[in-house]
Amino acid sequence: MFTINSCGHDSHHPIPCNIEHNPGLPDYLILLIKRDAWVELDGKRHVVRPNAVLIFPPHTYIHYGCDVTGYNDDWIHFVPDKKDPALSEVLSLPLCRILYPFDFYKLSEYVRMMSDCYHTTCSHREEILDAFLRIFFYSLQEELKRSPASPGIQKYYPDFSRLRTQIYNDPAAARTVPELAASLSLSLSYFQHLYRQFFDISCRQDMINARLKMARYYLSNSRMSISALADFCGYESDLHFMRQFKKFVGMTPGEYRRACCAD
Repeated sequence: MFTINSCGHDSHHPIPCNIEHNPGLPDYLILLIKRDAWVELDGKRHVVRPNAVLIFPPHTYIHYGCDVTGYNDDWIHFVPDKKDPALSEVLSLPLCRILYPFDFYKLSEYVRMMSDCYHTTCSHREEILDAFLRIFFYSLQEELKRSPASPGIQKYYPDFSRLRTQIYNDPAAARTVPELAASLSLSLSYFQHLYRQFFDISCRQDMINARLKMARYYLSNSRMSISALADFCGYESDLHFMRQFKKFVGMTPGEYRRACCAD
């Protein structure tokens, strides 16, 4: 189990800061740096761009700061159980390096939830914090595998991520790609370019996939009629639903349901 000694979300420094831990700390420190800063590594000062993550092991010299007002970060101090079989995998992340995960905002949201839980007295507080920290580590590993976007593009990712979640949470809603682009105050062509860059799929195809995912679930887990399901998933007609399902799934809705029942 991981024990979180302290953590905080969206911590601000109203004045330029210069933070030094010498000879280090007794626990691990994770920093999620949200604005231009600097860090000393191997005796040299390095520039840190916003949306960076650093992990320092125990008893390591730590020196970082910001030369202007408004430094902002999230932070976690934790101690692992050395007998934990998952420890080597979870802590295989690069230490004392500046890391730029693709979806920094998701990781920061995990820290927010950790911080909220840390300051409660719920009966399963330690277990919840341990689970959150594991989620954070596994997510960080995945986000580091993704190709980083330029800072000018990356700023749009949180809005696109939330929009995509809405599409999959409510695929039946009447939406058009131009309307979605307008909701983010972007031109249609730039919106489509960013959507494909972020998710490796066009927005239109993603909306189709969201509806088909819902349709497959209810075909295999309900007795809803094909006609009712077409309406439920947001299709204008049964015929449109059946044609699109056959095109992308490779069988009709009825054939899919019978195949699921046979399994």
